[in-house]
Amino acid sequence: MSLSPLPSAALAQRLRRLARLVRGLCVLAAVVLGAWPVLLLFAPDSLVAVGAGQAPGIDMRSLLQGEFTFATRIRVALVSLLPCGLGLALLWQLWSLFGEYRSGAVFSVRALTCLRRFASLLVLLALSSPLTQALMSVAISLDNPPGQRQLVISLSSNDYALVLGALVFVAIARVMTEAARVAQENEGFV
Repeated sequence: MSLSPLPSAALAQRLRRLARLVRGLCVLAAVVLGAWPVLLLFAPDSLVAVGAGQAPGIDMRSLLQGEFTFATRIRVALVSLLPCGLGLALLWQLWSLFGEYRSGAVFSVRALTCLRRFASLLVLLALSSPLTQALMSVAISLDNPPGQRQLVISLSSNDYALVLGALVFVAIARVMTEAARVAQENEGFV
């Protein structure tokens, strides 16, 4: 697929600035996501206190009877690998997408592929959020005595909104791919 130049130098400059900003934010987010499981392993109280892995309206600390044992911390850190891994993969696609945008290749095959992958990963992340919260509740309460272990399943309006937003990205990726295909066909006729 050919790379169509951007219509103006001003637009290209704004897109390059935006790409630098988004890529910088991707690096920051990747550092935080990469550190998250390690922090959950070594400082779980502080992260749970700020809402890590919490279901809406439920304090995950209340599921724990006693202290965070090392086994509990390992389970919590392992559960966090699912959203962290999806988040890192999502950030990689965003990084690559905005690398293409920075070079002006808005409708390149690589840019469109990154956009489609980003959208798909966002759907997976949205769908995995309730699962992660449920797994987190089990990981935290597993050492509790029988009858005190809990499985918390919750769906919130945030989960619903994230799925809808992710599906919007899927639609945009499909529309942009089709638009690029039609543009390429039209170039052949001129």
